[in-house]
Amino acid sequence: MNGVPTTQRLDIPGPAGKLESIFEFPGDGEILGAAVVCHPHPQHGGTMHNKVAHTLARSFARLGFAALRFNFRGTEGSEGAWDEGRGEVEDALAAAAWLRTS
Repeated sequence: MNGVPTTQRLDIPGPAGKLESIFEFPGDGEILGAAVVCHPHPQHGGTMHNKVAHTLARSFARLGFAALRFNFRGTEGSEGAWDEGRGEVEDALAAAAWLRTS
């Protein structure tokens, strides 16, 4: 499973509006599992483009997993506003729900 992952940019529905996302999955085989990758604290500059979040998602995809990373509400292209952690948990749950049905 060392193929080049396939990458799709998309917006998924979240509880406060759209969540800007990147979906990566193996380009050359079956999907063995799935992972939602969350970025560091958005109030301190964290986004889905963070080096660690990007590396984790790409590594999961290379190992045969589908990986979804997204920007929490109010971060870059995601709608809504920061909710002191409460709404961000809802965002992560919405991302996981989307991934389960995809």
